[in-house]
Amino acid sequence: MNILVEGWRNINHSYALVNQWQIFELIKSTNIYFKDVSFSNENWNSQRNDSGLRNEVKNVINKIPLASDNINYDITYRISAPFNFDKKFNSKLIFIFATSEYKNNLFKSDYTNGDPIQLGREKNFFIHTPSNWSKKSFLASGFREDQVIVVPHGVDVETFNLISESEKKNIRDKYNIKSDDYVLTNIGAMTQNKGVEDLVAAYGILKKKNKNLKLILKDQSNLYDRNANSPIKNMQSSKFNQKYQIFNEQMYNDIIIISKNLNFDELRNIYSITDCYVSPYKAEGFNLTPLEAAACGTQIVVTDGGPTDDYFDDCMGFKIESKEKSLNESIYLSPKTNSLIEILDSIINKIDDKKDVRSKLVHKNFSWENIVKKLKKEFENKLSK
Repeated sequence: MNILVEGWRNINHSYALVNQWQIFELIKSTNIYFKDVSFSNENWNSQRNDSGLRNEVKNVINKIPLASDNINYDITYRISAPFNFDKKFNSKLIFIFATSEYKNNLFKSDYTNGDPIQLGREKNFFIHTPSNWSKKSFLASGFREDQVIVVPHGVDVETFNLISESEKKNIRDKYNIKSDDYVLTNIGAMTQNKGVEDLVAAYGILKKKNKNLKLILKDQSNLYDRNANSPIKNMQSSKFNQKYQIFNEQMYNDIIIISKNLNFDELRNIYSITDCYVSPYKAEGFNLTPLEAAACGTQIVVTDGGPTDDYFDDCMGFKIESKEKSLNESIYLSPKTNSLIEILDSIINKIDDKKDVRSKLVHKNFSWENIVKKLKKEFENKLSK
């Protein structure tokens, strides 16, 4: 099978990372050719926004031959943003990787060069999206049921795994975290859809009676013009803080903010020293970080009703009660802060005896090797029709 990939690589944007892991597995059994697509932000580059991947993976990705007019392609696979819906392609079929964080019609700013309703009539045009939540948006926009395939993201099981207690102690010492401290963590863009303000609110309430509680926020300020101080400041000036007075010097000092780029080993270290990874998100296309945390054995708490329902298992942790809401034509989830507080209150300082179980579950079902086998099978099924 000859596959032409038109997309992003070499940076730590989620689309580029997904692309690189998929290529790393696909190239073992298919012929991959690459066409680089310009990043949507002219300031992004491999120096400032390094992917953090192992050199082994980087070398494979960078040695892929470039596209050529002399090759007969079976599949064109586009993975960049905004989504390129141009129905002109030089292959038998085309797949567009695309995600929608909100469960509603796509916005015109999400895509270029096409119209979803018209494309819904195309027989050789397909969408690959990583969750059933995201799929609903593409169906609402005009694509057919059989046009939208759902194949989830995977986890780098070579990196995201259990580490020894002595390693954890060394990493905790690096961040001045004591052995009896209880650590909550969130890693992401710190945009409003991530629900970090809800996490800060819950942390502030629980900090009042749990002096050993700490919060790690790892932002992506190198990609987005927003750091972890944004949700903290928003919560400081909120009516919630006016009512409950959660902010004080100790509460603020026990928030650890990490803004620098981290490689995958360093990310694993953060997941591994975390007692509970908390993601009270409002809108996500997949939400990979809780799955990576679970692969490291870490308990997770995520919003109920969204894309994480596709991979969540009871052994992983707990789901926050939520309601669907709409604002300016955007359908999103509203996690209940009281539910989040009650969940965290019930597990703080309690022994977690499921680390090994959840890690094995993720490794078995969500390795990139297994996930990409499913993606390749979808390619083959569509080609055979």
